[in-house]
Amino acid sequence: MRTRFKVLAALSGGLSTLMVLTAALTLLPGRLPLPSSTILMSIAFATVFPLTVWTIVEGVRAGAERSEQWPAFLRLPGRVQLAVGLLIVTAAVTAYGNAVAGSSRQSPDVREGRYYAYETSPGRRGTVEVSRQEYAELTEIDQRGSLAIPGAMLAGMTALLLVSGEMARPAPLPR
Repeated sequence: MRTRFKVLAALSGGLSTLMVLTAALTLLPGRLPLPSSTILMSIAFATVFPLTVWTIVEGVRAGAERSEQWPAFLRLPGRVQLAVGLLIVTAAVTAYGNAVAGSSRQSPDVREGRYYAYETSPGRRGTVEVSRQEYAELTEIDQRGSLAIPGAMLAGMTALLLVSGEMARPAPLPR
């Protein structure tokens, strides 16, 4: 496998691990000193978008058939398979758990010292005032989603990069 695939996979896998681990830590009692979900989504977009484009380009350049991807993954070392598999499963469970446990209230906001959220329940849509405790919970749910979803995407890209690297044609030997 060429070095560029290893470097890209390590970069996307490391970012995915960081995002998923931080998202999972928001489940613990107490609050993490995380920035707002807008900042987290900006960071996620700034990392996920270029890595996605690069992964697609590398996958096309590898020129492999879809039917060859699973055998290529199985040719990876066992520890790499285990690490990538655990990362994908953990990222998916964290993202799914956040989606299922989500509230009907979204977009927490503070205006003039009061806490608001957008209610999405049918028949009661609109901005509602919430308590400080509920505002804190909604902020954590927002942050968890802002980390878990891009983390899951990066975990999948890590697997695709490793498979593309395994299927890529070897570099020509120097003369």
